[in-house]
Amino acid sequence: MKFLGLGDNAIDYYVNKGVMYPGGNAVNTAAHAALLGHEAAYLGNFGDDEYAGIIQDGLNFAGASCALCPVVHGSHTKICLYDMIDGERHFLGIDTGEIWSGPVGLTPEILESIGKYELIHSCAYAKIANEVYKLSALPAVFTYDFSEKEKYHTSEYLDLVCSDLDLALFSCSHASRQEIIDFTRIVHRHGARHVLITIGNRGQYFSNGSIGIWNPANYVKARDTTGAGDAFLACFVTQLYGHGWHKGQIMPEEPIRAALRAAAAYSSENCRKEGSFGYRAMKKENC
Repeated sequence: MKFLGLGDNAIDYYVNKGVMYPGGNAVNTAAHAALLGHEAAYLGNFGDDEYAGIIQDGLNFAGASCALCPVVHGSHTKICLYDMIDGERHFLGIDTGEIWSGPVGLTPEILESIGKYELIHSCAYAKIANEVYKLSALPAVFTYDFSEKEKYHTSEYLDLVCSDLDLALFSCSHASRQEIIDFTRIVHRHGARHVLITIGNRGQYFSNGSIGIWNPANYVKARDTTGAGDAFLACFVTQLYGHGWHKGQIMPEEPIRAALRAAAAYSSENCRKEGSFGYRAMKKENC
């Protein structure tokens, strides 16, 4: 299966530990798809600084291609600053420099270059919501992560993205069961065929519009919970694709349950690694 992660890239810098990890939802999902044995690639703008090289090295480590990525000369890679305490990240801020490398545009040339991919995943942080409709003409299954931020859960934003979406992913770790069910129905009405909601240590909720499934979390002693949701998503969607999922198709209950179990196991094991997928770089004085 040919998987493409389309969108953002960033450095996760753990200030109190002096270490850096490649990050960004599209980078992480592409890396995990490759680690799971699929042909995977990442597409997004790179800065031309040393931080971009760390992201490229991380993708190479995982076995994911970044050959399609434009380099924006004179631009800066986004750096997300954290302290890491007892396996949990504590956000400190973001540094995008004077000129951020920014989102990749869905030009005719870019769309032609990604036509071979069978599953394309993007996210709210890719900043391409106004261009998502261009992906509808492609034959790929299209999935999208709306993150945990409320500004990406509004009716206006759902209208931009959901109309021909095969799977919509949200993080709603503090919502009640009834709130999750009610919100899922809203997302389906906006056009998403499948909805997956992660709810922290309570697991996940999945709906295909006809059935709703609560899937429990797998508990492990975590080394680093960074990227657990991205690991879950990459495993889940590639498992579903292996069960015959294609663009526009509503999947039945049995393969959904199998994919949820596999993804929960894979994601929990990823929490034993450092960073989003096990690749790290030490902070350099000139970085």
